[in-house]
Amino acid sequence: MAKVVYNGKVIKEQSVLTQRTKGEKIFFAIVFAVFLIQSISLFFPLIWVVLNSFKSFAEYRGGNTFSFPKVWEFANYLKAFEQLEYGAGDRVIPFAEMIFNTLYYVVVCDTISAFTPLVTGYVFAKYRFKGKTLIFSLAIFSMMIPTVGTTASMIKILNFLQLYDTPLYVWVTAAGGFGATFLVFSSYYKNVSWSYAEAAMIDGAGHYTIFFKIMLPQGLPLFWTYIIIGAIAGWNEYYSILLYLPNYPTIAAGLFNYKDKAYRKSGLPIFFAGLVYSMIPSIILFSCFSDKILVSLSIGGLKG
Repeated sequence: MAKVVYNGKVIKEQSVLTQRTKGEKIFFAIVFAVFLIQSISLFFPLIWVVLNSFKSFAEYRGGNTFSFPKVWEFANYLKAFEQLEYGAGDRVIPFAEMIFNTLYYVVVCDTISAFTPLVTGYVFAKYRFKGKTLIFSLAIFSMMIPTVGTTASMIKILNFLQLYDTPLYVWVTAAGGFGATFLVFSSYYKNVSWSYAEAAMIDGAGHYTIFFKIMLPQGLPLFWTYIIIGAIAGWNEYYSILLYLPNYPTIAAGLFNYKDKAYRKSGLPIFFAGLVYSMIPSIILFSCFSDKILVSLSIGGLKG
């Protein structure tokens, strides 16, 4: 235990835990045990997939799936690039092309879907205009409609606009400025003092200058936070890809489509190797930026 010197006397420093009552210690011990069990439950599937990705199919089917591999099949990770494919017949998309599609989808969709809510959130937070309350109400109402209920209408609209199963689909659909992210940015800019803008107006700055040089930089920490969160979500997206971009599958969509084929072709360990490939970027992003995500969500403007 660390020691503190006060007025020439050595005082034993007490931790927060030793200052709690016996009942509080028991309560926090139970909470710690619950979170420990939850953490183990989250790590266990990851470890299980990694171990089985190094096994042969015969060992996976005939042995204990919870044991370490008897022979480590590192070649499974090379075979994943060769055998993991999407489609059949004349239209077969290899794993390398799925990686490119995923990067395209993540970069384009993530950037646009984070920037447009930032702009609309700023406008709704700092400006008054006719129809503002109506538009805001419609935005909230649209968020309450289940996604499944709009799928048929969405496909019909995309076909009419000739955007279905084209790369332009990502650009257009990501440009919606509303949603949960819009609400966060709107609340954020409401707490940013308008004193910044007033000071700039005295010097002759216009609305665009105020936004791009004053307000936008203040929202960048939150913007980059949603870029990181969106990148993780976009990397694992497969539902909308299978529905609206069937000929441009991402890694997640390709693996989802390949899983049934893996059972038939005795390629489950190779399928697990593909899962490990798909998990690595998300794990790295979250591990590197988890603190930034939590800190950025609590950033505000001027106080008092």
